Amino acid sequence: MSTVKEKIIKGIQNIDNEELLQEVYTLIQDIQETKQVITLNAEQKLLIEEARNDYKSGRYYSTEETFKDLLDD
Repeated sequence: MSTVKEKIIKGIQNIDNEELLQEVYTLIQDIQETKQVITLNAEQKLLIEEARNDYKSGRYYSTEETFKDLLDD
């Protein structure tokens, strides 16, 4: 049984459309460029945890509320 990677490679090898191949290549490049590890310090982790707790507790503004406040000023 073929792996997903092998299926993708086989599928790409069967494509003759140069524009489509360029799009696939661009997609792969974009994925590789955005794939990075971000290391957080203790303070950043704490702030993220606080934000998650605020969200779970309903302490947040909806998009509509936020834009209404911005547009009313």
